[in-house]
Amino acid sequence: MSAGTDGGSPLAMKHWITDWQRSERLPHYTRANAGETLPEPASPLGWTLVWGRGLQGWRRGFVEFGIYRGDEISGPRPPFVGIFGGYFYLNLSHLRLFGIRMGQTADQIDTAFVGQRSDTPVYVPHPDDQDAELTAKATATLQGMLGQAGYPEGDADHERLRRVRRERPDLASLSDVELVAYARSLLADVETTFQRHVESSLPASVGPAILGPLCASVDRPGAMLDLIGGLGGVDSASPSTGLWTLSRQVVASAELTALFDRGPATVQQALEGATGDVKAFRDSFDEFIAESGDRGPNEWDIHALSWEAAPVQALALVDRIRHTSDDNSPAARHRRLTERREQLAAEIRAALPEDTRPMFDAGMHASQVWIPARERTKANCVTVINEIRMTVRELGRRGVEAGRFAEPEDVMMLLETELDDYVADPGGFESVIAQRLQEYAGLRELEPPFFVAQDAQTEVDGWARRSEDGVATAAEGDVLTGVGGSHGAYTGRVRVVTDPASCEALEPGEVLVAPITDAAWTPLFLVAGAAVVDVGALNSHAVVVCRELGIPAVISVEGGTRRLRDGMVITVDGEKGTVTVDGVPAALGI
Repeated sequence: MSAGTDGGSPLAMKHWITDWQRSERLPHYTRANAGETLPEPASPLGWTLVWGRGLQGWRRGFVEFGIYRGDEISGPRPPFVGIFGGYFYLNLSHLRLFGIRMGQTADQIDTAFVGQRSDTPVYVPHPDDQDAELTAKATATLQGMLGQAGYPEGDADHERLRRVRRERPDLASLSDVELVAYARSLLADVETTFQRHVESSLPASVGPAILGPLCASVDRPGAMLDLIGGLGGVDSASPSTGLWTLSRQVVASAELTALFDRGPATVQQALEGATGDVKAFRDSFDEFIAESGDRGPNEWDIHALSWEAAPVQALALVDRIRHTSDDNSPAARHRRLTERREQLAAEIRAALPEDTRPMFDAGMHASQVWIPARERTKANCVTVINEIRMTVRELGRRGVEAGRFAEPEDVMMLLETELDDYVADPGGFESVIAQRLQEYAGLRELEPPFFVAQDAQTEVDGWARRSEDGVATAAEGDVLTGVGGSHGAYTGRVRVVTDPASCEALEPGEVLVAPITDAAWTPLFLVAGAAVVDVGALNSHAVVVCRELGIPAVISVEGGTRRLRDGMVITVDGEKGTVTVDGVPAALGI
């Protein structure tokens, strides 16, 4: 339970209500990749209702794939993840074990997931890490998947969940009891979609792993990123296409242009009872929200606001994209990238020795099938999460109407085990929710440790505040390093954006510098000339979209949003994974 129930600072407590204990068998954890999935503290209801069931899908996926035996990861708290101070962690020991059972080394896994860091916990071999029987099973599973021409299970889930969205009941007409029952009825789909996401993520990493060394062997190391870009059929990129179409409606209408010049909030108000071009736009926008409204920032947590929950966020993106020229459309970019990929593939294949060409073909096939398949399974997860989000928000809306709290999402400070009691006596939880909101706000001010290797590191009263991190602003000539995520080099002015809903300052051609990028950010790649991101990995969802839209990106740039400042001129090299500061405005005084 949480401490500090006298209403004092949440920093006086050591653990929060959702926190787990470290695993003795798999003792090391990291925010690498986890920070992209859940960048903020997970809401109590999001974690215990949605993720509680979703992790059982991960468990089933790992067991059926052949990574684990069932008894190794049994129970309601599977050890391959953790939650400390409300923050989501991946288990680094699990990642290492996973890699070892797939024929890799712990060092290779560390390099892939956390890079070269001096503070990485030392791998200590365990006699059970090696398991020849599981390795054989996992290898056979992977080989079978790599031979597939598609992932029909993910496609079937997509069709089923789009039908669930279309057939959503009138939530406002349901009783509180019925709302909770409906939310719980969707948990079977949560488990299934989470399992599919784990299963598709494993083969999605194979194509790049094959192509990288082959490209390097013919002195074309940077070519791999181009070979896995412009694939098409990537669900995470589809919102960008929809928003682009909406932006062209605005560009083509003087009435809409004048309206958008007054700001997204004004546009949202004007859509009510609209006529003429505004009505036509509203109808198109409603169709877009019906199709893509489940996307949004921090979309893995039901506490966060999807575009359906807060449509003004999508309108703000349309407002930015409308300033981009027609020749930067997603379709035009895709044509250019496809031509480039096909030409490059022919060149690399011709340069390879004949006996390695089948391996090259296998890497290309794996990338073309499984990278889009992984994005589809992620989109499926997001769809069912949003159905639960909108259902619980209706419960929260009633709480706001009754004066129990300020925002619909505040009800998500409850635990899943408290839902039935809340429905029976909502007033009895007013003080509980108020206290947790205070604690939650305090947790969001903290900087969770990148690694957790000791119990003391899970205690939040020892964590630093984000405002006290002491990171120095970069100076001219400094080179920040990360991981090249999308090929190409670009020089432009920095625009730091910490929230995609507050993107009004981003101008066409500027370099987007962000703490994290998920689907809610990807439409901004139509505006930006390049992207620099604090966290992420080669198969990060947003990085996949960068490659689909053809802008250079460097990810896993530690402290990028704090070291880089608006107006700096930087060069982003997506092949080398570097960000060079070429110029600093005099106003910064650096």
